[in-house]
Formats: sequence, C-alpha cells, structure tokens
Amino acid sequence: MRIRLFVGSLVAAAVCTGGVFAVNNSAPKASPKTVKEVMKIAHDKEAGILKKILSGGASDAEKKQLLDLYIDMAEGEPKKGDKAEWKIAASAAALSAGKVVLGREGAIEELTKTSDCKACHSKFK
Repeated sequence: MRIRLFVGSLVAAAVCTGGVFAVNNSAPKASPKTVKEVMKIAHDKEAGILKKILSGGASDAEKKQLLDLYIDMAEGEPKKGDKAEWKIAASAAALSAGKVVLGREGAIEELTKTSDCKACHSKFK
C-alpha cells in the first residue's frame, strides 16, 4: 500500500510540474572554445565583445556570450604557467562576467580588472 502511494505521489508530482521528468530535447552546446578562440571573439581590439560591454553598448545576449566564453576559457589550459593560478584568474573573469549579466553594482569595474590582458599574458602566454 505504501509503495502504491509513493509511486502515485511521484506520478502526480510529475504531472503537476509539467513533466519535470521529461527528456531534455534542447540542442547540445557546441564544443568549448579554445583559449585562442575566446581571445579572438572576446578581446579583439576592433570588434571584441568585451569592448562593447565595457563601453556600455552590449546587448544582454552579448553579455551572456562573454560569460560562456570565459567559462570555456576557465575550463581550458594555458600555454605556460601554473594551471592552478590559471583556473583562479580565468574563474575570476567568468565570475565578473556573470555579475555583469546579472546587473550587479560595480560589475563593470570588476570585469575591467579581471580582464586585464597584460596580467594574464605575462604569466600564461
């Protein structure tokens, strides 16, 4: 009796929540970008997403794209240098990009600091 009640509760919960247990049919995310690809898309001096964000002219989709790129970067590996330091620096950039996406106060200033090219290039490139 208890088993039937338990199973019935699960079925009812699935129906009431709109089929939470349904299979996710969304398209899989493309393979992660390399650090070089991230730099080209995000930090290009002419058309980079970072420049648009820092100047205040980026769309919400572009802000999310930068966050996704920085996550890819954090999951990648540097050409040289300590991998643990790389993870910390790249994760800090991703965190600040996430704060920009959420519209947190001071996020643009934080992103400016964590996306400092020279600081990373001297250690990891």
